[in-house]
Amino acid sequence: MSQILPENPADLPPERRKNMNMTDAEYIAMRAQKLAREANVPQVGSPAPDFEIERLSPTGARTGEMLRLSETRGRPVALVFGSYT
Repeated sequence: MSQILPENPADLPPERRKNMNMTDAEYIAMRAQKLAREANVPQVGSPAPDFEIERLSPTGARTGEMLRLSETRGRPVALVFGSYT
Protein backbone atom coordinates (compact mmCIF):
# COMPACT_ATOMS: atom_id res chain seq x y z
CA MET A 1 0.00 0.00 0.00
CA SER A 2 1.37 3.41 -0.91
CA GLN A 3 0.44 4.91 2.45
CA ILE A 4 0.16 2.64 5.46
CA LEU A 5 -3.18 3.04 7.17
CA PRO A 6 -3.51 1.24 10.50
CA GLU A 7 -6.44 -1.14 10.80
CA ASN A 8 -7.65 0.51 13.99
CA PRO A 9 -8.38 4.26 13.72
CA ALA A 10 -7.27 4.67 17.35
CA ASP A 11 -3.73 3.78 16.20
CA LEU A 12 -3.51 6.94 14.08
CA PRO A 13 -1.48 9.84 15.48
CA PRO A 14 -3.93 12.23 17.18
CA GLU A 15 -3.17 15.17 14.84
CA ARG A 16 -3.67 13.01 11.73
CA ARG A 17 -6.88 11.57 13.09
CA LYS A 18 -8.17 15.09 13.80
CA ASN A 19 -7.26 16.26 10.26
CA MET A 20 -9.11 13.30 8.69
CA ASN A 21 -12.34 14.50 10.29
CA MET A 22 -14.18 11.16 10.00
CA THR A 23 -15.90 8.76 12.34
CA ASP A 24 -14.35 5.39 13.14
CA ALA A 25 -16.91 3.71 10.84
CA GLU A 26 -16.07 6.12 7.99
CA TYR A 27 -12.35 5.50 8.48
CA ILE A 28 -12.79 1.71 8.45
CA ALA A 29 -14.92 1.91 5.28
CA MET A 30 -12.39 4.23 3.58
CA ARG A 31 -9.50 1.91 4.52
CA ALA A 32 -11.35 -1.15 3.18
CA GLN A 33 -12.13 0.67 -0.08
CA LYS A 34 -8.49 1.72 -0.46
CA LEU A 35 -7.22 -1.83 0.17
CA ALA A 36 -9.68 -3.26 -2.38
CA ARG A 37 -8.66 -0.66 -4.98
CA GLU A 38 -4.94 -1.24 -4.41
CA ALA A 39 -5.35 -5.02 -4.78
CA ASN A 40 -5.76 -4.37 -8.53
CA VAL A 41 -2.72 -2.11 -8.93
CA PRO A 42 0.17 -3.58 -10.97
CA GLN A 43 3.16 -4.43 -8.80
CA VAL A 44 6.46 -2.62 -9.19
CA GLY A 45 8.48 -4.37 -11.91
CA SER A 46 5.46 -5.93 -13.62
CA PRO A 47 4.61 -5.02 -17.21
CA ALA A 48 2.44 -1.94 -17.63
CA PRO A 49 -1.09 -2.59 -18.82
CA ASP A 50 -1.63 -1.75 -22.48
CA PHE A 51 -3.56 1.41 -23.27
CA GLU A 52 -4.21 3.77 -26.15
CA ILE A 53 -3.71 7.53 -25.99
CA GLU A 54 -3.85 10.46 -28.37
CA ARG A 55 -0.55 11.99 -29.42
CA LEU A 56 -0.15 15.72 -29.03
CA SER A 57 1.81 18.06 -31.27
CA PRO A 58 4.98 19.72 -29.93
CA THR A 59 2.79 22.69 -28.98
CA GLY A 60 0.34 20.46 -27.09
CA ALA A 61 -2.43 20.58 -29.70
CA ARG A 62 -4.49 17.45 -30.35
CA THR A 63 -3.46 15.55 -33.49
CA GLY A 64 -6.07 12.81 -33.70
CA GLU A 65 -3.21 10.29 -34.01
CA MET A 66 -3.53 7.44 -31.54
CA LEU A 67 -0.68 5.46 -29.97
CA ARG A 68 -0.85 2.10 -28.19
CA LEU A 69 1.71 1.45 -25.49
CA SER A 70 2.26 -2.06 -26.90
CA GLU A 71 3.49 -0.47 -30.17
CA THR A 72 6.56 0.78 -28.33
CA ARG A 73 7.64 -2.64 -27.04
CA GLY A 74 11.43 -2.90 -26.85
CA ARG A 75 11.97 0.86 -26.86
CA PRO A 76 12.34 3.14 -23.82
CA VAL A 77 9.17 5.08 -23.05
CA ALA A 78 8.65 7.94 -20.62
CA LEU A 79 5.12 8.48 -19.35
CA VAL A 80 4.24 11.76 -17.68
CA PHE A 81 0.90 11.90 -15.88
CA GLY A 82 -0.43 15.09 -14.47
CA SER A 83 -2.50 18.15 -14.99
CA TYR A 84 -1.02 21.21 -16.56
CA THR A 85 -4.10 23.41 -16.34
